[in-house]
Amino acid sequence: MIITLDVYSGRQNPSWRLSAKDASQLMERVADRAVAPVEAGDGVLGYRGFVVSAASDDELPSNLPQAFRVGGGLVEGHSYASAAKPLSESEAGEAVGFLLETGVHTLEHGLVEYVSHSMRSKPKAEALSEPEWPQPAEPRESALPVEAEAAAPCVIANTAYNPGFWNVPAVQPKNNCYNYAMNYRSDTFAQPGRISGHQWTAINCANVGNAAAWDGCKTTCSGSNKLVALVIAPGPDFVDYHWYRRHSEGFWGHKPGGTAARNVDNSGLLINGTTRTPANCNRGPYTIFCGYRYSPTGMHVS
Repeated sequence: MIITLDVYSGRQNPSWRLSAKDASQLMERVADRAVAPVEAGDGVLGYRGFVVSAASDDELPSNLPQAFRVGGGLVEGHSYASAAKPLSESEAGEAVGFLLETGVHTLEHGLVEYVSHSMRSKPKAEALSEPEWPQPAEPRESALPVEAEAAAPCVIANTAYNPGFWNVPAVQPKNNCYNYAMNYRSDTFAQPGRISGHQWTAINCANVGNAAAWDGCKTTCSGSNKLVALVIAPGPDFVDYHWYRRHSEGFWGHKPGGTAARNVDNSGLLINGTTRTPANCNRGPYTIFCGYRYSPTGMHVS
């Protein structure tokens, strides 16, 4: 069996294969119990549980799906398809502790510490009161940045919110926050700079931002663009990046890793574009706000 720690938004999630002994122990824990489907995970930023999937067609019993989720929050209103009783909170906690232990040989030590802490504590409900450093005011739909005035006229062409495009089994697990923000389905869990041959080499505002700039996403506006925003989880234990995209309705949407696209923050509140923006909404461990950028209409990522 393959275990995937569902934790990152931009980076690929880490995975490892269970030994036969550990796989047998896991099956004993979930035997005759209802399990959550992979897509039922609540798309918060940060730790979202573990995904168990079969590596061959005979690894899981017939009463279990070929992939299921253990631990982490579930989407609001989720109901189990099976009539069997799901794992209790304590049983689920023991199961995720067991799975984390099987991955210590694969995971960075700091990430193990971060996940252990996340499993013991509930996420903070408050939004960030201020960005990490002063940021310019968010451009209005008709804004023309001073530095772009000599270039083609700036046109903000934000698209309507359409989560149904992203939240289907053929698309959702293969596309991440960068795909969503740039509005391009590549089915490759796209990385800033990869399509242009200049993929990021470190996770910080400058490096990830420059990699995206090679792909076409700029800090200045020229021509037709979507408004996007970049944030960073700086570590030291949890290091990742995340992107948001503004929609024509005025609010912001995003897609945490392989989970569903959404327009709410880690507190479940609408990122409405006025009082709550990518600069001050609850972003969990993504505490550094890097700023707003312009993604040209038709931009491709890979």
